[in-house]
Amino acid sequence: MNGSILIAAALVCCVFGFLLNRIYAKKYGDPAIQWKPCVLQFICIGGALTQLPGDEMSLRFLFWIIASMISCAAALWMCRQHAKSQQAGPGDTVVAMVAQAILPVGAAVLVLLAAGMIAFGFLWDH
Repeated sequence: MNGSILIAAALVCCVFGFLLNRIYAKKYGDPAIQWKPCVLQFICIGGALTQLPGDEMSLRFLFWIIASMISCAAALWMCRQHAKSQQAGPGDTVVAMVAQAILPVGAAVLVLLAAGMIAFGFLWDH
């Protein structure tokens, strides 16, 4: 995949996630995104992206993928419970869960791409 397409997709995920979170926060006075599980999702997704398999699947990659799925499920459950406690409607609950799901993915991809561009740019310049 072209790098610019990946950067654009990650930026769209981040912006869309923040916008959905902001819309929900304006309506209910509290953000939709649960930040502790969001950080856990970010770490697990970042770990999986740094261990992408080559010819064969590594155990580290499988660990990070399983951890990513577990953290995503926990974050979505916590987000749903939070929306229920605020008596959010079904549509608003979906908005909150979408924001919770896409924001860490976009952020993890952007951070890793930025780190890679800095590292490789630094290596190529010297």
